[in-house]
Amino acid sequence: MSALRIFSVVGAVALVVGSGAAAFAALQSCAVRLELLSEVSGCPTDADLALEAELAALAATRAALRDEIFNRETILAARQCEAVPPSSTAPITQPQLAANDLEALYGCWSLGSSYQTRDVDTGKIVSYPTWRMCFDTQGRGKQVMQGDDGSTCEGPVQARMESPARLILGEGGNLACSDGGYIHRRDIACTAEGGSMACATLQPETEGAADVPFSRWQ
Repeated sequence: MSALRIFSVVGAVALVVGSGAAAFAALQSCAVRLELLSEVSGCPTDADLALEAELAALAATRAALRDEIFNRETILAARQCEAVPPSSTAPITQPQLAANDLEALYGCWSLGSSYQTRDVDTGKIVSYPTWRMCFDTQGRGKQVMQGDDGSTCEGPVQARMESPARLILGEGGNLACSDGGYIHRRDIACTAEGGSMACATLQPETEGAADVPFSRWQ
C-alpha cells in the first residue's frame, strides 16, 4: 500500500514538473517576460501585429489599383480614335514649304489651263485646259492632263520639299497619252509667293519651258 502511495506521489511530482516544463517552453516561444526568466524572442508584439495589418491593407489597395488600371486600359484600347485628316482645300504657304510639310499637299491641285505641247515630228500643237495633280499625305500623287484634241495623259508624280522652300514635283518618266503619244518628262519646281504658288516646268530633252500656276482644284 505504501509503495502505491509513493508511486502516486512520484507520478504527481513528475506531472507537475512536466507541466511546468511545457509551460516554460510555451513562454519561451511567445517571448513572455517573467520575473525569474529573461526575455526571449518569439511571438510578435502589438506593434508588429499593427504593422502587419497595415502592410496587408496596403497590399490589398495595390491589388485593387492594379485591377482598376487594367480595366481602364482595356476600355481605352477598345476605343477607335479617328485621326483628323489634313485640309484638302487650304492653300499651301511659305512656312509649310520651309517646314518640309508634305501633308500640306494632301488633295488635288490645278496647274492652270494654258499648257501646250508641240509634236516634234508633225508640229501639231495641243492645248491642255485641264491639268490636275492629286496627292496623299506622303507626297505620292497622280496627274491627269486632258487635251483639246480629246486625248488624256496620266501617270504618277512624287512630290518632295527642297531647300530653300521649294516644292519639286518629280515625274518618273514620259507621261503616256491615250492617243499613243506622250509628253516628255518635265522637271517641275514650285515656290510660294504671298498666298499663291507658281511652278516652272522644263523638259530636259527638248528644252521646252513653261510657267504654270499651282492652286487648289475647284
